Order: sequence, then structure tokens, then C-alpha cells
Amino acid sequence: MENVKENKMGVMPMNKLLINMSLPMMASMLVQALYNIVDSIYVSRIHQDALTALNLCFPIQMLVMSFGMGMATGVNALVSRALGEKDNERADKVAMNGVFLSIASAVIFFLFGLFLVKPYFAIQNTNTQQIKDFGIQYLTINLIWAISSGGRALDF
Repeated sequence: MENVKENKMGVMPMNKLLINMSLPMMASMLVQALYNIVDSIYVSRIHQDALTALNLCFPIQMLVMSFGMGMATGVNALVSRALGEKDNERADKVAMNGVFLSIASAVIFFLFGLFLVKPYFAIQNTNTQQIKDFGIQYLTINLIWAISSGGRALDF
């Protein structure tokens, strides 16, 4: 007789499962929102131009987060469906594809951080060189280290 551990999504009561699965995601989103608020407070103490540069970086940061969250949501839905069908092999394949997509997106944002930040700031509507310099420095570091979060798709 095989001793197979049942997946919690198939046996845990619905209310307990919702709380158990949603709290980590809610905490992650709260931390991301607080990160931006705290970052803005800290940067505003350096210089007004630094805060302006941070605001110009914000759309790219949102793109990184939304891309990762979108991938994670899709991968989670496919893994959940496969586990609900008790198709563990397909769930494993989807999870591995999710890991690949996560790494690929992290590499893409890494390359953007290395090569496309300066052109991005060149098209911004600002003539203040200090804003561009602050923004290039901040966004380059931010995108290069986005690889450490794996593009957020590893959240599943």
C-alpha cells in the first residue's frame, strides 16, 4: 500500500484554506506597498530631485511587479487545476515552466537595467540632469537586483 500525502487544497476546509493561502499573498502586497512609501519618504529627505527621479522610476517598478504577479497568478491557476485533477505530473511540469518563466523575466529586467535605463530617462520630459542621474542610478540598481526576487513568479 502506498503512503501518499494528500494535497491540502483537496482536503482542507474551504474557509481555513482561503485564510491559509491568502495571508502570505496579502502580506507580500502590503510589503511591496510599504516599500514604495518608505522609499519615497527616505528619498525625499535627500533632495527634491531625487523624489522626482523616484517617481519617474515608479512605472518601471510597477511593470516588474505586475509582470511577476501576472505570471504567478497564471502558474498558480494551472497548478491548482492540475492538483485538483490529481494530475501531479502536469502540476510538476507547470511548476517547472513557472520557474523558467521567472528566471527568464528576471534576466530580461536585468538586461533592461544594464542597457535601457539611460534611453528610458532620455525620453522623459525633464531637462534637469540631476533628476536623470538620480533616476538612472536608482533604476539600474533596482532592475539589476530584481533578479533576486525572481520576477515574483516564484511566489507559487
